Amino acid sequence: MGRSVKAEQKEGLLQTELSKREVLRLNNQKSNELTRECIDTAMIYLMSEKPYESISISELTKRAGVSRTAFYRNYATKDDVLKEIGKSVIESLSAQLSKVKSADDVHGALVGFFTKIKEQHAYVELMVKANVSMNLLFPSSHVLENVVRTTSQKDHYRLIAVDSALNGLVREWIANGYDLSPEELANVLELGVSF
Repeated sequence: MGRSVKAEQKEGLLQTELSKREVLRLNNQKSNELTRECIDTAMIYLMSEKPYESISISELTKRAGVSRTAFYRNYATKDDVLKEIGKSVIESLSAQLSKVKSADDVHGALVGFFTKIKEQHAYVELMVKANVSMNLLFPSSHVLENVVRTTSQKDHYRLIAVDSALNGLVREWIANGYDLSPEELANVLELGVSF
């Protein structure tokens, strides 16, 4: 025998309620994405105007046109905003470095890495201007160790040395207006760490 009319009505109401909740969840998700985008954009503008350390959450939310509650619903700290801004840059730089599978791959990966930095110079320069350490952007250890696994303590220290050189080299290159080509910069780094 078929289901009762009441059971069908209950099921229909349940499906309607579930559909409404899904729409609400999607609307909240879109709202949070828009809020994050506004906060990220406001941070970029503020960082181009003043030192990162002097930017307050209140100033950031005012510039973004969002409430403090909306800020804290999306981020715990302003450092998290910076990480979000740098995320796409970092992902593309990491992708270049992840191409290193052997010693033969290093030069090409470095040229690609420096090329990506130059292509995304506006964001990279903001990070450098804000004096953002690579450790803030790469919280899990060092840049190269995120993509190149070490097998010995000696290799670990060698990567730390190359990491430090890479960080300093990028900062100096930006400060000097990208005065060397990515190819020349890769050669400089390889020469500097090979002696």
